[in-house]
Amino acid sequence: MWFMLTAVAVTLFLFWHRVSFPNVKHTSTRTYTIIIPARNEEENLKKLLSSLTPNDDKQREIIVVDDDSDDQTYATAAQHGVRVINNPPLPEGWMGKSWACYTGAKEASGEVLMFLDADTWFSPSGPTKLIQYLETKGRDALITVHPYHYMYSFWEKLSSVFHLVVFASSGITTIFKGKMGARGGFGPCLVIDADTYWKLGGHKAIRREIVEHLSMARRAQSKGIKTYAFSGKNVVNMRMYPASLKAVINGWSKSFASGAKSASPLMTAANIVWITTIVSFLTNISKAGWWSLAGYLAIVLWLYRILKDIGNFKWYDAFLLPLHFAFFVFLFAYSILRTFLFKQSTWKGRNITKAGKRG
Repeated sequence: MWFMLTAVAVTLFLFWHRVSFPNVKHTSTRTYTIIIPARNEEENLKKLLSSLTPNDDKQREIIVVDDDSDDQTYATAAQHGVRVINNPPLPEGWMGKSWACYTGAKEASGEVLMFLDADTWFSPSGPTKLIQYLETKGRDALITVHPYHYMYSFWEKLSSVFHLVVFASSGITTIFKGKMGARGGFGPCLVIDADTYWKLGGHKAIRREIVEHLSMARRAQSKGIKTYAFSGKNVVNMRMYPASLKAVINGWSKSFASGAKSASPLMTAANIVWITTIVSFLTNISKAGWWSLAGYLAIVLWLYRILKDIGNFKWYDAFLLPLHFAFFVFLFAYSILRTFLFKQSTWKGRNITKAGKRG
């Protein structure tokens, strides 16, 4: 019984608040620049840039920074009528994505900067919703968005617990959200006033960081700038990994351990407590009799509130909680082993274990 009560209580504590992007009605006349760092993103750019065309928004500028691609990234971007620039050689001490973002920011003319990963795409009016919300928060504000995750296979749905841990680590789901605020942010989409960006030192100030926009958000918080983090439902979307189990394993194992190292100690501890209580409950579920079913249903239905904001999860995906937790525990152990023992960490063919080194 105590296993069940503890698991339910910790789940409610950690996942009290919803995470969907707010729907605001506000008119903004500010100009903005979307900066897209792109390394071998020929196929992804077709989907992303198509979601932004026709480019009839007079307030908007789009810059694609071709980061030493081996494919047709440059030509694909140019065909969509956006501005394309070649990223200069990577300087010593810089991470590749931060250097590409910094290069794009120096060329941008917009009053607001929107940094966006190339493997995302917008929902209708997505960019406008982002700019309008920022406008309601004033100039000294920063928004990060975790794109809504579209999944098309059973294996992709195994990402559920990873997503929950990522959102909990940000602090935006906890019952104490009002007192804590956001504790960091998300990497794929960051929106900030241009003047505020340069006041923070831009990406140059976080040039050595692997999880660059989490570091940018924390730097902003340390300077008294309000930060806001959300899911991108109805705003910006992604499909993280292809449909195979191997792709899901490789994708999460590369990214999750490094992200865990960057999480705040407080939220890391909270996640550890939550995972431990859930696993303890699931392994002792038979001892609670019929009460275990009530506790299980309570946890499943409560977590589904969050999961449907994060991605296209169905109610029956939430009911497979034991399988998803078993996959999480296995893959987290594998990720730790891979990252800390074998020191393997690459992105798009580039070694990112040490800043400034190309693969």
